[in-house]
Amino acid sequence: MALEALVPVHIVTGFLGSGKTTLIHQLIEQKPAHEKWAILVNEFGQIGIDQTMFAARDDVVVKGLPGGCLCCQLAFVLQAALVNLLARQRPDRVIIEPSGLGHPAGLMDLLQGEAFRDVVAVQDIIATLDPRRLDEARVRAHETFQDQLAMADAVVITLADMASDAQHARAEQFIDTLWPPRKWVHSTQQGPLPIDRLLSPSPPRSAAPTAMPAAHQALVAQGPSLEGAFFDFPPPPGKAQQQAASAL
Repeated sequence: MALEALVPVHIVTGFLGSGKTTLIHQLIEQKPAHEKWAILVNEFGQIGIDQTMFAARDDVVVKGLPGGCLCCQLAFVLQAALVNLLARQRPDRVIIEPSGLGHPAGLMDLLQGEAFRDVVAVQDIIATLDPRRLDEARVRAHETFQDQLAMADAVVITLADMASDAQHARAEQFIDTLWPPRKWVHSTQQGPLPIDRLLSPSPPRSAAPTAMPAAHQALVAQGPSLEGAFFDFPPPPGKAQQQAASAL
């Protein structure tokens, strides 16, 4: 990777249990052989990546940052982890999976701030949507659920095999109501998301600050915690064991 090249950073957001981790697994399985990826995940211990599912490989580094919201409480921890990854691992691409209750606005502000604006290039934000959750009024009314989809450039309709045709159709109709229109929509009815969706460069994003919900502003005031913040986990099966990435 050339020293002057901006590292593409992809944010995969979505509500709790909407299939973010599964989507990332599928993308890793399609990863170009010549690329090295770094994955930052914020949901270990609940719905996030399970350590027992993985075998170590040297072309993907996975780091977990549990213990708070990556978009606010762990912003300082994320910055330290990302600086470390970029300097030591030198990935060609970074994927960030924030908590299902995390608002991506704070994450965008960090990535487009002074520390990273000349280092990374934020790509299209991808939101995952479980069609069944639209049946739940409390989910539809949830501020973070709404904001995750509002900020997304593209949407992947996940868990389509577990949804009825009516639920899937409703999800498509719901996405059609979003403004501005999403750049693209993919349903897992059509199979895994093609890797080309990830590899196609996105135009530069606006660096304008994004408003953060009041609930997350309150969490920011609590401050970050470094205790137990960094864990290294290898990525999904697919290659023979290699040396695992060193801990931060």
